[in-house]
Amino acid sequence: MVDQSARQTLIRIIAQRVALFAALAMALQAALVFADYYFDNEQLATLMIERETAMLSNGFEHRHDEAPYKLPHDLYRYGIQDGFYITRIRRPSGQILYTNCDARCDNHLLPQEVNPPDLWSRMLSDGKPLAVAGGKTYEILGEKIFVEIAILHDSDGIMWAVIGREFADHLAIPMAIMLFFVLGGTLLSIHQALRPVAKAAREAGDLDPLDPGHVINQTGMPREIADLAAAVNRSLARIGTLMKSQRLFTTAVAHEIRTPLAMMKLELGNIEHPRARKIEADLDALASFVSQITALGRLESADRAAFRQVDLATLADWVVTDIAPLVYDLNHTIAYSNLGAGSIEGHAPLLEDALRNLIENSVKHTPEGAAIEVIAGPGLRLTVKDNAGVFDAPAEVPFDDLKADHLGIGLEIVRRIMALHKGRLEIDVETGHITAMTLIFNN
Repeated sequence: MVDQSARQTLIRIIAQRVALFAALAMALQAALVFADYYFDNEQLATLMIERETAMLSNGFEHRHDEAPYKLPHDLYRYGIQDGFYITRIRRPSGQILYTNCDARCDNHLLPQEVNPPDLWSRMLSDGKPLAVAGGKTYEILGEKIFVEIAILHDSDGIMWAVIGREFADHLAIPMAIMLFFVLGGTLLSIHQALRPVAKAAREAGDLDPLDPGHVINQTGMPREIADLAAAVNRSLARIGTLMKSQRLFTTAVAHEIRTPLAMMKLELGNIEHPRARKIEADLDALASFVSQITALGRLESADRAAFRQVDLATLADWVVTDIAPLVYDLNHTIAYSNLGAGSIEGHAPLLEDALRNLIENSVKHTPEGAAIEVIAGPGLRLTVKDNAGVFDAPAEVPFDDLKADHLGIGLEIVRRIMALHKGRLEIDVETGHITAMTLIFNN
C-alpha cells in the first residue's frame, strides 16, 4: 500500500513547476537582455557615460565655498593621474571645477569653449573592452555643470556593471515581482479551491455505511473534483442498495424456515420416543439460530436515519418484564434496578435485541439457580450480571479482538448493534463469582 505521507501535495507540485518554468523564462530573458546590450556598443557606451557622470555629479553634495566639488570616495579611479579613467568637470564659463587629465582632455573631450549638448558620447576604439568618451549636462542648485569623461581602457569593468544594472532593472526586479504575485496568487487560489476537497476527504474518512444520508458534500468544489465526488456518492448508493437487498433476502429465508421448523416440532410432539426428544432439542437450537439470523438481518437493514430518542431505563424495564417468564421457567432469578440511566439517540428494537441477547446468554450458560441482575445506569450504560462467573473468554482481551465464533452469534450481534450506536461492550469476569457485561454508549 502506498504511504500517503510520501505523496507530494498539489500545492507543492504546482509551486515547483511554476518556479521551474519561471527559472526557464528568466534564463531565456537573461540571454535576450545580454545579447541586446552586449552586442550594441553604441548603447553600451551611452549607458556607461550616463552611469559614470551621474556618480561623479554626486560630488556636489559635499560642496562648500572653499571646495565646491569633492570627488566621491568610491570613484578613486578618477583621482589617479595618467590613469585609464579621465574626467573634467566645468562650468559653462569654462571654469574647471575638477580634472585629473592634462593634454589627453584635449584629445578626447570637447574644447572648453564649446558648450556641449545635454548628452554626448563617441567610441574611441572598436571591440571589447570598450573605450569611450562623452559627457552629460546637469543642473545643480540652479547652475549648469558639464561633466565629461573618457574611458581609455575599462579595467574596472564599468561595462559589466552597466549590464548588471540593466539585468536588475529589466529582469530581476520585474520578474521577482511578477513571480511573487503569480506564484502567490496561484498557490492562494489552489489553497482556496482545495479547502472543500480537504473537508470532503475528512468527511469520507468518517462516512457511515449504515447511514444512507451520509454522503460527500460537493459544495464549493471545482467541477472536475465535484464530478468525482458525485461518482463516489453514486457508488455508495449502489453498494447500499445491494447490501439492503442481500439483507432482505437473508431475513426472508430465515422467516421461511421458521414455519417448517414449527411444523416439525409439532409432529415430533406426537412421537413418544427418547430420540424424538433429542431431535426436538436440536430443533429448538436451530430455531434459536434462525431467530438470531432474523435479528441480524433486522440489524443490517437498519440505519441511523431511523434513530429516535430512547430512554435506557424504560427500555431495560420492558425487556426484563418480557423475558422474566423464560428466566423463571429455567429455574433462574432476575432482578432489575435503575441507578439513573440517561437517554440516547438510537434504534429501540435493536437495543432491545442487544439487552435480550445478554440476558439469554446468562440464562443459557449458567447453572440452575443463578441470580441475574439487570442494571440501568449510572449514566449511558446497561449492565447484565450473573453470579456464576463461568464466561470462558479471557477477561484481559478487548472484546473487539475476540473471535465471533468464540463468543457466539448472539454476542456478535450485540457487538454490531453497539457499533451501529457508536458504543461498546465491556466484559468483566471474576471466575466463579461474577460475569458482568455492560453496554456503554457515548454521549
